Amino acid sequence: MFGEMLQHVLTQTPGAVAVTLMGFDGIAIDQQMADVPPEGQDPSSWNAAAIELGHIATQLKTISEGMGTGEVNEVAVRTGALTTVLRPLTPEYFVALSLAPGANVGKGRYLMRVLAPKLVKELV
Repeated sequence: MFGEMLQHVLTQTPGAVAVTLMGFDGIAIDQQMADVPPEGQDPSSWNAAAIELGHIATQLKTISEGMGTGEVNEVAVRTGALTTVLRPLTPEYFVALSLAPGANVGKGRYLMRVLAPKLVKELV
């Protein structure tokens, strides 16, 4: 069930390399990856990166709540070789989309936003 939804985001987002549904505890629920990773990138490192971004999102959530600015809806990290967009779904789970340089980040963000309620429904 999760695999099909994640695969849709992966295949419909030009330049997407991986999409992961993960718990903030670092346990991956499901992951879909592009058949061919961008040159010079190690796909096995994407899962570790998603775990670390989950920790950052948790810290941002705590800061945001302490400031009274509301919930964190999205976190994006752009490096020279990869952009990763993380969207919290529930207090326990998030989805992360990793994209190659030049990818259509906006479309990926849109597809994750549309997918989020469907994932939450299946998670609960």
